[in-house]
Amino acid sequence: MAIPRILVCAALATAFSATLVAQVSSPTTTGYHSISCIKVLPGKTAEFNKFMTDDVRKVAQARVDAGAITTWLLLRTVMPQGSEAECDYVLVSFYAGLPNPPLGGDVLTGALHQAGLQMNADEYNDRRNALSTLVYNDITQYQVLVGEAHKGDYLVFNSMKVPDISEWIAYEKKVWQPIAEAQVKEGVRAGWALNVQVFPMGSKDKNLASTVDIYPTWESMFTDPGFDARFKKVHPEMEFGTTFEHFQKLRTIESTVLYHVDEVVSK
Repeated sequence: MAIPRILVCAALATAFSATLVAQVSSPTTTGYHSISCIKVLPGKTAEFNKFMTDDVRKVAQARVDAGAITTWLLLRTVMPQGSEAECDYVLVSFYAGLPNPPLGGDVLTGALHQAGLQMNADEYNDRRNALSTLVYNDITQYQVLVGEAHKGDYLVFNSMKVPDISEWIAYEKKVWQPIAEAQVKEGVRAGWALNVQVFPMGSKDKNLASTVDIYPTWESMFTDPGFDARFKKVHPEMEFGTTFEHFQKLRTIESTVLYHVDEVVSK
């Protein structure tokens, strides 16, 4: 018996929604951000940097001013570099609520003109494609955000394999969130985030779960003399070794990338 197409679509939509709910312990309409991985074409780094400064940053500022996004980050890969680096740069756009559809056509042209750039969407895209390649784009939602990134900070992105998203989120919130809050308050780090990828979300898609550690200086990534005392103060009932042994059961860090925060655009 043929199944009406509308019922198939409804079933798919229900399955999609159920998957999202299963992935995210407390779904909200905030915390969404898009992440674009960019690879610069050989010999085009100087031109690409100028394009970022002269054009892309201005478009980002216009979108922030218009309320389309709240914050925009330009991240430059520090490690790994060369052919081992999947992305040379990463662009991150944060949304006040649900994510916006990708910019295109008249909307992009309008944003360009609002930014004071006398070009249309096709001209802008041609310029971008002559300098770089988009490796991937995804939509992610942070479950916790402590502090914030500033220009000049270093950002460590930890991609994880997590069998049970809800259990992992709950344990990160219980153990690591209060530590991160204390570190930000003391100036040891600039921020910390706990993320779940929203789309794409298949079993073969990477970065479904991640954490972000933001440091104000290069040195602060390698040293935190007060960590032991801080841990005992925040979690007097916990033993350090067994606590982090349990972390190993909840997630496996599959890759770590170090970025430099080259630009921050916000209100």
